[in-house]
Amino acid sequence: MRASTGSTCPRTRGRASPALTRSTASGPAARTARTCSGSGTRRSRSSERLGPRRDGVAVATSARAVPRPRRLDRSRAAGVLLVLPSLLYLTVFVFIPVIKAFATSFTVRDRDDAGNYTYRVGLDNYAQLVGSDTLRANVIFTVFIAVISVAIVFCIAYVIALALRFGRGPSARFLGRIYIVPLFIPSVIASYAMITFLANHGFVDGILQSVGLPDGAFPKLVFDWKGIVITQVWLSLPFMTVLLSSVLLEISDSLIESARDVGASSWEIFRHIVLPLSAPGALIGVTFIFLGVIGGFTVPYLLGPNAPQMLGVSMVYYMTNYFEPYIASTQAVAIFLLSLVAAVYYVRQQFKREVR
Repeated sequence: MRASTGSTCPRTRGRASPALTRSTASGPAARTARTCSGSGTRRSRSSERLGPRRDGVAVATSARAVPRPRRLDRSRAAGVLLVLPSLLYLTVFVFIPVIKAFATSFTVRDRDDAGNYTYRVGLDNYAQLVGSDTLRANVIFTVFIAVISVAIVFCIAYVIALALRFGRGPSARFLGRIYIVPLFIPSVIASYAMITFLANHGFVDGILQSVGLPDGAFPKLVFDWKGIVITQVWLSLPFMTVLLSSVLLEISDSLIESARDVGASSWEIFRHIVLPLSAPGALIGVTFIFLGVIGGFTVPYLLGPNAPQMLGVSMVYYMTNYFEPYIASTQAVAIFLLSLVAAVYYVRQQFKREVR
Protein backbone atom coordinates (compact mmCIF):
# COMPACT_ATOMS: atom_id res chain seq x y z
CA MET A 1 0.00 0.00 0.00
CA ARG A 2 1.31 3.43 -1.01
CA ALA A 3 2.07 5.82 1.83
CA SER A 4 0.29 9.12 1.82
CA THR A 5 2.52 12.13 1.19
CA GLY A 6 0.14 14.60 2.84
CA SER A 7 0.04 15.64 6.48
CA THR A 8 -1.61 13.34 8.98
CA CYS A 9 -3.02 16.33 10.87
CA PRO A 10 -6.60 17.28 10.21
CA ARG A 11 -7.20 20.65 8.58
CA THR A 12 -8.14 23.30 11.06
CA ARG A 13 -8.96 26.97 10.59
CA GLY A 14 -7.16 28.16 13.67
CA ARG A 15 -4.93 27.04 16.44
CA ALA A 16 -5.52 23.80 18.31
CA SER A 17 -7.62 24.06 21.39
CA PRO A 18 -5.48 24.55 24.51
CA ALA A 19 -7.98 22.52 26.52
CA LEU A 20 -7.53 19.52 24.20
CA THR A 21 -3.76 19.71 24.53
CA ARG A 22 -3.89 19.88 28.31
CA SER A 23 -6.49 17.06 28.63
CA THR A 24 -4.35 14.41 26.81
CA ALA A 25 -1.15 14.25 28.77
CA SER A 26 0.42 11.26 26.94
CA GLY A 27 0.00 8.79 24.18
CA PRO A 28 -0.14 8.97 20.39
CA ALA A 29 -3.22 11.15 20.47
CA ALA A 30 -1.42 13.71 22.61
CA ARG A 31 1.59 13.75 20.27
CA THR A 32 -0.68 14.10 17.27
CA ALA A 33 -2.57 16.95 18.92
CA ARG A 34 0.65 18.77 19.82
CA THR A 35 2.02 18.28 16.33
CA CYS A 36 -1.16 19.58 14.75
CA SER A 37 -1.24 22.47 17.19
CA GLY A 38 2.33 23.49 16.35
CA SER A 39 1.82 23.20 12.61
CA GLY A 40 -1.41 25.16 12.85
CA THR A 41 0.34 27.85 14.83
CA ARG A 42 3.12 28.05 12.26
CA ARG A 43 0.60 28.30 9.43
CA SER A 44 -1.38 31.02 11.20
CA ARG A 45 1.76 33.02 12.01
CA SER A 46 3.11 32.67 8.49
CA SER A 47 -0.10 34.17 7.12
CA GLU A 48 0.26 37.25 9.32
CA ARG A 49 2.90 39.97 9.63
CA LEU A 50 3.82 42.07 12.62
CA GLY A 51 2.68 45.67 12.33
CA PRO A 52 3.49 48.72 14.39
CA ARG A 53 3.83 48.39 18.13
CA ARG A 54 0.98 49.51 20.35
CA ASP A 55 1.74 49.99 24.05
CA GLY A 56 4.99 48.04 23.65
CA VAL A 57 3.32 44.97 22.00
CA ALA A 58 3.62 44.19 18.32
CA VAL A 59 0.23 44.16 16.67
CA ALA A 60 -0.45 41.54 14.01
CA THR A 61 -1.90 42.91 10.83
CA SER A 62 -2.97 41.31 7.64
CA ALA A 63 -0.32 40.80 4.98
CA ARG A 64 -2.54 42.40 2.40
CA ALA A 65 -2.34 46.23 2.52
CA VAL A 66 -5.57 47.90 3.47
CA PRO A 67 -6.58 50.39 0.75
CA ARG A 68 -6.96 54.02 1.86
CA PRO A 69 -10.56 55.11 1.98
CA ARG A 70 -11.55 57.45 -0.81
CA ARG A 71 -13.69 59.42 1.60
CA LEU A 72 -10.53 60.57 3.43
CA ASP A 73 -9.00 61.87 0.20
CA ARG A 74 -12.18 63.75 -0.60
CA SER A 75 -12.27 65.34 2.84
CA ARG A 76 -8.68 66.52 2.44
CA ALA A 77 -9.43 67.97 -0.96
CA ALA A 78 -12.49 69.74 0.44
CA GLY A 79 -10.38 71.19 3.26
CA VAL A 80 -7.82 72.52 0.79
CA LEU A 81 -10.55 74.12 -1.29
CA LEU A 82 -12.02 75.79 1.79
CA VAL A 83 -8.65 77.22 2.84
CA LEU A 84 -7.61 78.29 -0.67
CA PRO A 85 -9.71 81.53 -0.88
CA SER A 86 -8.39 82.80 2.44
CA LEU A 87 -4.83 81.91 1.50
CA LEU A 88 -5.23 83.65 -1.86
CA TYR A 89 -6.61 86.76 -0.17
CA LEU A 90 -3.75 86.87 2.34
CA THR A 91 -1.21 86.36 -0.42
CA VAL A 92 -2.53 89.17 -2.63
CA PHE A 93 -3.39 91.75 0.04
CA VAL A 94 -0.93 90.94 2.86
CA PHE A 95 2.12 88.90 1.88
CA ILE A 96 2.87 90.56 -1.47
CA PRO A 97 2.44 94.16 -0.16
CA VAL A 98 4.63 93.39 2.87
CA ILE A 99 7.38 91.92 0.69
CA LYS A 100 7.13 94.86 -1.72
CA ALA A 101 7.29 97.38 1.15
CA PHE A 102 10.38 95.68 2.56
CA ALA A 103 12.07 95.72 -0.85
CA THR A 104 11.18 99.39 -1.42
CA SER A 105 12.43 100.41 2.02
CA PHE A 106 15.93 99.21 1.11
CA THR A 107 15.93 101.18 -2.15
CA VAL A 108 17.90 104.43 -1.99
CA ARG A 109 17.40 107.14 -4.60
CA ASP A 110 20.31 109.50 -5.28
CA ARG A 111 20.21 112.61 -7.43
CA ASP A 112 23.23 114.02 -9.21
CA ASP A 113 23.95 117.63 -10.20
CA ALA A 114 22.26 117.18 -13.57
CA GLY A 115 19.00 116.13 -11.93
CA ASN A 116 19.26 112.47 -12.88
CA TYR A 117 18.28 109.79 -10.39
CA THR A 118 20.24 106.66 -9.61
CA TYR A 119 19.03 103.81 -7.45
CA ARG A 120 20.92 101.49 -5.17
CA VAL A 121 20.32 99.15 -2.25
CA GLY A 122 21.21 100.41 1.21
CA LEU A 123 20.11 101.27 4.74
CA ASP A 124 19.98 105.03 4.24
CA ASN A 125 16.19 105.16 4.68
CA TYR A 126 16.38 103.41 8.05
CA ALA A 127 19.25 105.65 9.10
CA GLN A 128 17.07 108.65 8.28
CA LEU A 129 14.15 107.14 10.22
CA VAL A 130 16.32 106.79 13.31
CA GLY A 131 18.48 109.87 12.85
CA SER A 132 15.85 112.41 11.82
CA ASP A 133 14.32 114.24 14.76
CA THR A 134 10.97 114.51 12.98
CA LEU A 135 10.67 110.84 12.06
CA ARG A 136 11.95 109.66 15.42
CA ALA A 137 9.40 111.88 17.16
CA ASN A 138 6.68 110.37 14.95
CA VAL A 139 7.63 106.84 16.02
CA ILE A 140 7.63 107.77 19.71
CA PHE A 141 4.34 109.65 19.34
CA THR A 142 2.71 106.65 17.66
CA VAL A 143 3.74 104.25 20.41
CA PHE A 144 2.66 106.74 23.07
CA ILE A 145 -0.83 107.16 21.58
CA ALA A 146 -1.25 103.38 21.21
CA VAL A 147 -0.19 102.58 24.78
CA ILE A 148 -2.28 105.34 26.38
CA SER A 149 -5.36 104.44 24.33
CA VAL A 150 -5.10 100.74 25.13
CA ALA A 151 -4.62 101.39 28.86
CA ILE A 152 -7.65 103.69 29.11
CA VAL A 153 -9.83 101.39 27.02
CA PHE A 154 -8.90 98.39 29.15
CA CYS A 155 -9.69 100.13 32.44
CA ILE A 156 -13.05 101.53 31.33
CA ALA A 157 -14.10 98.36 29.53
CA TYR A 158 -13.25 96.20 32.53
CA VAL A 159 -15.40 98.33 34.81
CA ILE A 160 -18.31 98.15 32.36
CA ALA A 161 -17.88 94.38 31.93
CA LEU A 162 -17.89 93.86 35.70
CA ALA A 163 -21.04 95.97 35.99
CA LEU A 164 -22.72 93.93 33.26
CA ARG A 165 -21.66 90.62 34.84
CA PHE A 166 -22.42 91.27 38.48
CA GLY A 167 -24.72 94.29 38.33
CA ARG A 168 -28.47 94.09 38.79
CA GLY A 169 -31.29 96.47 38.15
CA PRO A 170 -32.33 98.86 35.36
CA SER A 171 -29.01 100.73 35.31
CA ALA A 172 -27.08 97.59 34.35
CA ARG A 173 -29.62 96.75 31.65
CA PHE A 174 -29.45 100.30 30.26
CA LEU A 175 -25.65 100.16 30.24
CA GLY A 176 -25.78 96.84 28.41
CA ARG A 177 -27.86 98.40 25.64
CA ILE A 178 -25.98 101.67 25.19
CA TYR A 179 -22.30 100.72 25.42
CA ILE A 180 -22.33 98.95 22.06
CA VAL A 181 -23.59 101.97 20.07
CA PRO A 182 -20.12 103.28 19.00
CA LEU A 183 -19.44 99.94 17.36
CA PHE A 184 -21.88 100.82 14.56
CA ILE A 185 -20.60 104.36 13.91
CA PRO A 186 -17.84 104.80 11.29
CA SER A 187 -14.61 106.42 12.38
CA VAL A 188 -15.02 109.32 9.95
CA ILE A 189 -18.40 110.28 11.40
CA ALA A 190 -17.10 109.84 14.94
CA SER A 191 -14.10 112.07 14.20
CA TYR A 192 -16.23 114.89 12.81
CA ALA A 193 -18.61 114.51 15.74
CA MET A 194 -15.70 114.92 18.15
CA ILE A 195 -14.55 118.04 16.29
CA THR A 196 -18.00 119.58 16.58
CA PHE A 197 -18.41 118.51 20.19
CA LEU A 198 -14.96 119.16 21.69
CA ALA A 199 -13.43 121.93 19.59
CA ASN A 200 -12.92 125.44 20.88
CA HIS A 201 -16.19 127.35 20.43
CA GLY A 202 -17.84 123.97 19.95
CA PHE A 203 -20.83 122.47 21.72
CA VAL A 204 -19.19 121.90 25.12
CA ASP A 205 -17.28 125.18 25.03
CA GLY A 206 -20.47 127.05 24.19
CA ILE A 207 -22.28 125.53 27.17
CA LEU A 208 -19.41 126.45 29.50
CA GLN A 209 -19.39 130.02 28.24
CA SER A 210 -23.15 130.28 28.68
CA VAL A 211 -22.82 129.48 32.39
CA GLY A 212 -20.25 132.22 32.89
CA LEU A 213 -16.86 130.63 32.24
CA PRO A 214 -14.44 132.88 30.34
CA ASP A 215 -13.47 132.29 26.74
CA GLY A 216 -10.57 129.87 26.48
CA ALA A 217 -11.28 128.11 29.76
CA PHE A 218 -12.11 124.89 27.92
CA PRO A 219 -8.90 122.88 27.33
CA LYS A 220 -7.65 122.19 23.86
CA LEU A 221 -8.76 118.70 22.91
CA VAL A 222 -9.08 118.81 19.14
CA PHE A 223 -6.00 118.93 16.89
CA ASP A 224 -4.04 117.59 19.83
CA TRP A 225 -3.00 114.17 21.09
CA LYS A 226 -5.83 114.22 23.63
CA GLY A 227 -8.42 114.33 20.85
CA ILE A 228 -6.87 111.25 19.23
CA VAL A 229 -6.94 109.33 22.50
CA ILE A 230 -10.53 110.33 23.33
CA THR A 231 -11.80 109.28 19.90
CA GLN A 232 -9.83 106.02 19.85
CA VAL A 233 -11.17 105.14 23.29
CA TRP A 234 -14.72 105.90 22.21
CA LEU A 235 -14.37 103.73 19.09
CA SER A 236 -12.55 100.80 20.71
CA LEU A 237 -14.53 100.57 23.94
CA PRO A 238 -17.40 98.37 22.65
CA PHE A 239 -15.07 95.75 21.19
CA MET A 240 -13.08 95.44 24.39
CA THR A 241 -16.21 95.36 26.53
CA VAL A 242 -17.75 92.57 24.45
CA LEU A 243 -14.62 90.42 24.82
CA LEU A 244 -14.34 90.96 28.55
CA SER A 245 -18.06 90.42 29.12
CA SER A 246 -18.00 87.11 27.26
CA VAL A 247 -15.05 85.93 29.36
CA LEU A 248 -16.60 87.04 32.65
CA LEU A 249 -19.83 85.23 31.80
CA GLU A 250 -17.87 81.97 31.67
CA ILE A 251 -16.98 82.30 35.36
CA SER A 252 -19.50 80.21 37.25
CA ASP A 253 -21.43 81.64 40.16
CA SER A 254 -20.76 78.50 42.19
CA LEU A 255 -17.03 79.21 42.10
CA ILE A 256 -17.55 82.72 43.44
CA GLU A 257 -20.00 81.51 46.08
CA SER A 258 -17.53 78.85 47.20
CA ALA A 259 -14.87 81.52 47.65
CA ARG A 260 -17.27 83.61 49.71
CA ASP A 261 -18.17 80.62 51.85
CA VAL A 262 -14.55 80.17 52.89
CA GLY A 263 -14.28 83.84 53.86
CA ALA A 264 -12.77 85.47 50.76
CA SER A 265 -13.43 89.18 50.39
CA SER A 266 -14.56 90.87 47.19
CA TRP A 267 -11.02 92.08 46.47
CA GLU A 268 -9.59 88.59 46.99
CA ILE A 269 -12.23 87.09 44.70
CA PHE A 270 -11.38 89.66 42.03
CA ARG A 271 -7.64 89.22 42.43
CA HIS A 272 -7.43 85.43 42.62
CA ILE A 273 -10.45 84.31 40.56
CA VAL A 274 -11.95 86.95 38.29
CA LEU A 275 -8.76 88.60 37.06
CA PRO A 276 -6.81 85.40 36.21
CA LEU A 277 -9.78 83.80 34.47
CA SER A 278 -10.44 86.93 32.41
CA ALA A 279 -6.80 87.29 31.32
CA PRO A 280 -7.20 85.43 27.97
CA GLY A 281 -9.98 87.73 26.77
CA ALA A 282 -8.13 90.79 28.02
CA LEU A 283 -5.00 89.76 26.14
CA ILE A 284 -6.92 89.31 22.90
CA GLY A 285 -8.62 92.69 23.26
CA VAL A 286 -5.42 94.55 24.16
CA THR A 287 -3.55 93.04 21.21
CA PHE A 288 -6.20 93.83 18.62
CA ILE A 289 -6.80 97.36 19.89
CA PHE A 290 -3.07 98.07 19.93
CA LEU A 291 -2.78 96.88 16.33
CA GLY A 292 -5.74 99.00 15.27
CA VAL A 293 -4.52 102.17 16.96
CA ILE A 294 -0.90 101.91 15.89
CA GLY A 295 -1.85 101.57 12.23
CA GLY A 296 -4.75 104.02 12.28
CA PHE A 297 -5.08 106.89 9.82
CA THR A 298 -8.53 108.47 9.87
CA VAL A 299 -8.67 109.59 13.51
CA PRO A 300 -5.11 110.99 13.76
CA TYR A 301 -5.45 112.64 10.35
CA LEU A 302 -8.64 114.51 11.29
CA LEU A 303 -7.98 115.14 14.99
CA GLY A 304 -4.21 115.01 15.41
CA PRO A 305 -1.65 117.81 15.51
CA ASN A 306 0.57 118.85 12.63
CA ALA A 307 3.66 117.75 14.52
CA PRO A 308 4.43 115.22 15.74
CA GLN A 309 2.31 112.90 13.62
CA MET A 310 1.40 109.27 13.87
CA LEU A 311 3.21 107.04 11.41
CA GLY A 312 0.12 106.38 9.32
CA VAL A 313 -0.40 110.09 8.66
CA SER A 314 3.31 110.77 8.18
CA MET A 315 3.57 107.93 5.68
CA VAL A 316 0.79 109.41 3.55
CA TYR A 317 2.40 112.86 3.65
CA TYR A 318 5.75 111.49 2.53
CA MET A 319 4.07 109.56 -0.25
CA THR A 320 1.80 112.28 -1.65
CA ASN A 321 3.27 115.66 -0.65
CA TYR A 322 7.02 114.98 -0.53
CA PHE A 323 7.10 112.30 -3.25
CA GLU A 324 9.30 110.07 -1.13
CA PRO A 325 7.85 106.58 -1.52
CA TYR A 326 11.01 104.99 -0.12
CA ILE A 327 10.83 106.86 3.19
CA ALA A 328 7.09 106.12 3.28
CA SER A 329 7.80 102.41 2.80
CA THR A 330 10.32 102.57 5.63
CA GLN A 331 7.66 104.00 7.93
CA ALA A 332 5.27 101.28 6.80
CA VAL A 333 7.88 98.69 7.75
CA ALA A 334 8.22 100.40 11.14
CA ILE A 335 4.46 100.05 11.67
CA PHE A 336 4.68 96.40 10.64
CA LEU A 337 7.54 95.72 13.06
CA LEU A 338 5.73 97.41 15.96
CA SER A 339 2.65 95.34 15.19
CA LEU A 340 4.81 92.24 14.94
CA VAL A 341 6.12 92.82 18.46
CA ALA A 342 2.56 92.85 19.81
CA ALA A 343 1.65 89.76 17.78
CA VAL A 344 4.71 87.81 18.97
CA TYR A 345 3.96 88.71 22.58
CA TYR A 346 0.37 87.49 22.16
CA VAL A 347 1.47 84.20 20.60
CA ARG A 348 4.04 83.59 23.35
CA GLN A 349 1.49 84.17 26.08
CA GLN A 350 -0.96 81.80 24.41
CA PHE A 351 1.76 79.17 24.06
CA LYS A 352 2.71 79.48 27.74
CA ARG A 353 -0.93 79.10 28.75
CA GLU A 354 -1.34 75.96 26.64
CA VAL A 355 1.84 74.44 28.06
CA ARG A 356 0.56 74.99 31.60
